[in-house]
Amino acid sequence: MIRNIKIIIYLLSCILMAQPTGREIIEEMDQVKKPMDIQTHLKMTLISLKGGKERRRSRELTSFEKRYEDGQYDKKSLLIFSQPKEVKGSGFLTWHKVGFKPDDQWLYLPALRKVKRIRSKEKGRSFMGTDFSYEDLSGRDINADDYKLIGEGIIHGSNCNKVKANPKEKGASYSARILWVDKQNFLLKRVEFFNNKGILFKLLDIPDHVKNGEYWTASTMIMKNLNKAHSTELKVLKVDYDQDLKDNVFTESFMKRN
Repeated sequence: MIRNIKIIIYLLSCILMAQPTGREIIEEMDQVKKPMDIQTHLKMTLISLKGGKERRRSRELTSFEKRYEDGQYDKKSLLIFSQPKEVKGSGFLTWHKVGFKPDDQWLYLPALRKVKRIRSKEKGRSFMGTDFSYEDLSGRDINADDYKLIGEGIIHGSNCNKVKANPKEKGASYSARILWVDKQNFLLKRVEFFNNKGILFKLLDIPDHVKNGEYWTASTMIMKNLNKAHSTELKVLKVDYDQDLKDNVFTESFMKRN
């Protein structure tokens, strides 16, 4: 009997020792191979539910992204809307800084013919009427949060670890996020967002990924606002990697020209 108990304790200790920490899981996700630059043509659909009826409004846009290794910027990204007419030419530029410094963001609206800089206090606001905030499009440095493995589960057919991320800085837009990370390929499958009262109010679902050569791409993303019965769906129509995008793509002048 005592021998059996010792065996059980030994097996449990082996399981616990083999289990990764929340931080280790996020580090593995961060190490998934990424292209130096990527250009993506996207269809964006805004979905609302009123009076039991679903309403859909579609837009098309192109996303440009380039990674940097200069110690100052992690990457730079640009969104340019092409359809429909009311948003055509609108642009959104982000310079993602390394570390904890706030990213620089600019919004261009052709009707105003000027570029507006997004201030820090505005980054929790909705981007172009979508369910994504400016902060959601900025991303977060891996060291900006503390991580804890809180469980596991199946989402979108994938076995996932659930990691809770708590922001280190005061005044963050979210009090916590729960990240569902695929155990096999370390791909992000869902993010749960909690407001400053600790209430779940937004979900980002990433049900589909495709692998092109060395790179994984999220082919569908759906951000749901649980308080407003509203969601924003992004679908990839076309993607190109490592095209040697020039630095001048990620400038105000380029954004205004397009």
